[in-house]
Amino acid sequence: MGDVKRHYAELLGPVYTWYTSVGGDPVARAAAWLERHGLLTGTRYLDLGAGSGAHALALLRAGKRVTAVDFDPALLGELRAAGEPYAELLTLHAADLSAFLRSATSADFDLILCAGDTLTHLPSFGDVDELVRESARCLDARGRLAVAYRDSSRFAAEGVERFIEVARDAKRTLHCLLEPLDAEHLRVTDLVTEVGPDGPRTRLGDYVKLRIPPERLVKAAGAVGLELTERADERGMTTLCFRKA
Repeated sequence: MGDVKRHYAELLGPVYTWYTSVGGDPVARAAAWLERHGLLTGTRYLDLGAGSGAHALALLRAGKRVTAVDFDPALLGELRAAGEPYAELLTLHAADLSAFLRSATSADFDLILCAGDTLTHLPSFGDVDELVRESARCLDARGRLAVAYRDSSRFAAEGVERFIEVARDAKRTLHCLLEPLDAEHLRVTDLVTEVGPDGPRTRLGDYVKLRIPPERLVKAAGAVGLELTERADERGMTTLCFRKA
């Protein structure tokens, strides 16, 4: 069974921008999400798990200063290229999220974002708790933490219902198979089928992600002085917004 870093390097990373774009402009969606949850009032932003930069680019276009962190250097390279017009506002770090936060100076940021499925890709619940704790340390007074992720803690589909079509176009499809392993872990098998000169070819890989109940995140945040200000469940994603007390 592969780990998430290898999975992105070998399978998902090269098609990441494609599948996040099939349903429309991901930067426009990110901008709408930021606006909808009142997250455009800060100046200094930290984007944890930035990927190819949908949220970072939306923030840059709004004139914000952004530090973007991701473990995938290829995706950060895409963000660097797309963010070239805003280079003076953008700082990139190819690093593990927890290691980056531990090295950061306290009270550096007005708002920290952790969107997509970044939280569920962490190795353990201890790493989730550390990310929340270190994020609180790195926020300015009354700073905010906003997380968005797919809550699979209650996922219990069986049979063919475990297969989900993520994206498709005329030349490529991405499906995933979700299999609960226990109360805290879910195995994800991604299948990418591409039509080439010799016909269709399917590549696949798997990794394990965390099943994080929102209530557990709220408790971890409260323990380090982060107060929940909003919860929203929309389009299969759970958004939790916190403010430093």
